[in-house]
Amino acid sequence: MSCLAGIDLGTSSVKVMLMREDGTPLAISHAEYDVQKPAIDRAEQEPELWWTQTVKAVREAIARAGIRGEDISCIGLSGQMHGLVALDKAGNPVCPAIIWMDQRSLQEAKRIAERASDFIGEELLNQPSSGMLVCSLLWLKTNHPELYEKTAAVMLPKDYIRYRLTGEIGVEVSDASASLAFSVKHRQWCSGLIERLDLNSALFPTVSESAEIAGTVCATAAAETGLSVKTRVVFGAGDAAAQLIGNGIVKEGVVSCNIGTSAQIAVSLDSLIYDEKKQLQTWCHGIAGRWYMQGGALTGGFALKWLKKQILRDERAYSVLDSEAERIGAGAEGLLFLPYLSGERTPVLDPLARGIYFGLSAKHTQAHLVRATMEGVIHNLQECALMLERLGVKKEKIISSGGAAKGRLWRQIQADILGMPVYTTKSEEQACLGAAILAGTGIGIYRSVEEGCSTLVKEDSACIEPIAAHTALYRERQDLFRRLYAQTKDLFPRLFAGTIQ
Repeated sequence: MSCLAGIDLGTSSVKVMLMREDGTPLAISHAEYDVQKPAIDRAEQEPELWWTQTVKAVREAIARAGIRGEDISCIGLSGQMHGLVALDKAGNPVCPAIIWMDQRSLQEAKRIAERASDFIGEELLNQPSSGMLVCSLLWLKTNHPELYEKTAAVMLPKDYIRYRLTGEIGVEVSDASASLAFSVKHRQWCSGLIERLDLNSALFPTVSESAEIAGTVCATAAAETGLSVKTRVVFGAGDAAAQLIGNGIVKEGVVSCNIGTSAQIAVSLDSLIYDEKKQLQTWCHGIAGRWYMQGGALTGGFALKWLKKQILRDERAYSVLDSEAERIGAGAEGLLFLPYLSGERTPVLDPLARGIYFGLSAKHTQAHLVRATMEGVIHNLQECALMLERLGVKKEKIISSGGAAKGRLWRQIQADILGMPVYTTKSEEQACLGAAILAGTGIGIYRSVEEGCSTLVKEDSACIEPIAAHTALYRERQDLFRRLYAQTKDLFPRLFAGTIQ
């Protein structure tokens, strides 16, 4: 029996999905890990822990599927974007990975914006932001030159897993395009920017397309994971591109509303579109010759996880919290949440922004907090959706994915605030499926990614319709949401003065 594997290295866990070539699911497994926050502006993870948990999840998936490692013909990868993994000459990390949530490189992002404004509009097509690979690398060079000098190669998080699987160093276009050292227009490293920042160009590996073969599983990885040395590995894609593929979003008109740890409103593009206001991001798709545009918010489902685990300390299932919050009316009886727990990138570029519960009263309960948190995340995404409208991007239907697609209340709030019916696909793990489709395309099972999507992605016939009264209420509250940030943004720098290291 021949099957495909999709591995998705997320921010809170790694997931492994095994399926037959016709899309029949065989097994899904996952292994969790945490984000380390050694300071208020830091967010780190250990690459070795990623690998350890990936090994665990792969072995568990193979056992659950009842197959042998040699039955897996190809592996595709997906993963959290933007973050910096720096390796020395021996292939070992020189420091913990600096991931997308990290805000330490605020000054470096400003320096890049000032020194490279011409590249931003002509090549990068995106603004520099804390947590992006090139900003973190510049921070490393400035603050820890001894670590920078030890660095022999840089890559994105999921590239490290592929490196451990194959022993080959490399990156691919969709993830590289979100590093801010990459020409989105020409699908190659922006050598002019790298030179202007006085960074060593040799650190940046060769770039490939997402469905290209990167190599085969090396003997060391095979011994650890139970995989076969004959199993091929494709380069894969950043998780935003992979989940677009896993939802079948390969042409214009369909909007992805993806809520995992972070959150995105995204659309596939037939041709390159650049937001001259620099609010939205344009990245390379995992499909050769295509791009996608997104509003990428730093806080999505993480806000609810934070509320549940760190504030409420409620051990009950999310479905129970969902049911309780559903009994609270739309608008959470006057409670509004600004979801900027880790700063923000879109709809506002403000690394110092923080979260606010506005309108708290003695009447509000835990259920109100839960509902307001969900609503705040979607209000934020609606700001991004309105930006897409400003650019005239087609918006015919919405596909909901990520952890939020599993909760009925999340989907209803999406429909009500975004004002459109919300659909889902039948796949449980869209980013894993997207990675597996890239794997199947890479070894010729599917003639193209589009053919793989048409074969494997099945839309659920049911959809969530917006409730007109809720939509009207949320439109009024959208303005309040926008004004809440506008009237508090100047306070955040004062609030955190002296606390950012």
